[in-house]
Amino acid sequence: MSAPRWSVGINFDSKCNARCAHCCVSSSPDATANLDDALVDHIVDQLLTQEEVHEIGLTGGEPLIRRRRTMQLIERITSAGKSVSCVTNGFWGVTQRAADRVLGELEEAGLRELTLSYDDFHAPYITSGRIRNILEASRDRRVRVVLNMCVSTTKNSNALLEALGDSLDGIQVTKFPVVPAGEARSLDDSEFRRRPITEGMLYCPGTQVIFHNDGLVYPCCSPSIFDTDMTLGRVDEDFMTLVGRVQRNALLGIMRREGFRWFIDAIRSVSPTSAAATVTEVVSPCELCSIIFRDQEAIEAIRPLVADYWVRARAAA
Repeated sequence: MSAPRWSVGINFDSKCNARCAHCCVSSSPDATANLDDALVDHIVDQLLTQEEVHEIGLTGGEPLIRRRRTMQLIERITSAGKSVSCVTNGFWGVTQRAADRVLGELEEAGLRELTLSYDDFHAPYITSGRIRNILEASRDRRVRVVLNMCVSTTKNSNALLEALGDSLDGIQVTKFPVVPAGEARSLDDSEFRRRPITEGMLYCPGTQVIFHNDGLVYPCCSPSIFDTDMTLGRVDEDFMTLVGRVQRNALLGIMRREGFRWFIDAIRSVSPTSAAATVTEVVSPCELCSIIFRDQEAIEAIRPLVADYWVRARAAA
């Protein structure tokens, strides 16, 4: 049996030049949550020694506010033979020349994929011209640029796509719905594009271990997870100890095997009026996960059912 391969994210600073109303991690110019440099170096040192870790993602906040530091981290990671990705809002694309200069630095450091987060929520802080400059400059660079857009009921970002025009040729664009996490909890509820729960929403779309700037480690990169108690431990703990908790966690184990339907049915049997028992529409599987695991009273109530599940699973093995 092959060893598991881990994708790991490091959200090392919450500071950002923008103050977006949808920000799932509440980043802003005056945000202060961060992991100090020595601790980040320690985390990276650990990850570089782990054969199971194949990719490390750097995010924030806005990581390129501290451009030199971010370049140093990228170079260290790629020099060790690991893949690295980075998420940015593109504030630095002031001109096409400036955009090319930064992309050149990223390329030289070894970065091969850059995600631009840009949409109607970002637009008050970053002009579409800056994003266009980056997209145009990327044609002469080996850094693959993709565009992620967070959308809501009234903010579909279509006008921005028109403004970007043919600079988007060959660029992967992904739209995803805003979820009620972080600053987005303050949005009007009508902004969330909820749909009836379908079979596909009953399963976790994937895991990525996240070292977060609040000092905790989470088992996935979904914004909703930061509003739950589903943590693996603290960022200064041994990496293999942390991922061992992913593999041994009774709740996560059932989620991987059975999906969210098992939890909904179990909670309905002990707490039929709770949010997890009565939910019928969600933005995404990630919001459903958050609704379930944010309800600590219901989770505690189904502990005997969780224990019984694993007794039966071991007996059947």
